[in-house]
Amino acid sequence: MKTTMRNILKKTALHSSIAIMALGLTLTSCKKDENNNNNNNNNNDPSSSIQFGDGTLVAVRSETVQSTPFGDVTITLGTGIAAFSNSSNYSSLADAGNVSLNSESLQKQSNNSYVFTPGVANPTGIDFSGGINWSVAGNSASGVPAFTHTVSHGFPNAGNITSGDEVSKGAGFTITISNISNADSVYFLINDKLKSFAGNVTTASFSAADLSGLSKGQGIITVAPWKFSTAQYGGKNFYFVTETVKQKSVTIVD
Repeated sequence: MKTTMRNILKKTALHSSIAIMALGLTLTSCKKDENNNNNNNNNNDPSSSIQFGDGTLVAVRSETVQSTPFGDVTITLGTGIAAFSNSSNYSSLADAGNVSLNSESLQKQSNNSYVFTPGVANPTGIDFSGGINWSVAGNSASGVPAFTHTVSHGFPNAGNITSGDEVSKGAGFTITISNISNADSVYFLINDKLKSFAGNVTTASFSAADLSGLSKGQGIITVAPWKFSTAQYGGKNFYFVTETVKQKSVTIVD
């Protein structure tokens, strides 16, 4: 099984709305993802070649525009996702002890991935106004060292999604966004149909063939630029990712 940064970030883009708590960072499913990545356009996208290190920690800032009878409403959510392994092929994930992002603890899942779940006390999730600071307690039994790390590269910048709110399966659809900057790569999605490009691309076209498998009805278009840096702790390599996710509700028609 080959696990790449693409698999991890596709999952965060797909699930980084209010339903982030349902994210299954199940790396055991990555083989299925790769077998179905027929809609990806690499276009100098670094996610095609970046491999998962000894751990990847992702800070996500998402904005979802939802249409209501009273006008569009933007819902902002901050969250975090992390996964660690002491095996070369990520056949299993490692227990890293307590993992927190900006002093907010991530919940360890049954497969040892870590996901932050917003609650009643903080429904908008993690506050990133003071920076991006990770703390990992570590676990000597699983080979994960203890460390703290401040991410200095910040979040990518993303403007508003400017494409329409009706996606025609038969005619195809083009996603446009007003601005992307400070990004290594950007993902464009219509539901789970993904295309990936270099970090300065602001337009992605989906053909009728690309969209043929979509179901009619409510859908989501997503633009997710991301940026990464690396650091070593305890002789191991860790990836630190920031991802800005812009989402908009759409209607999918024939």
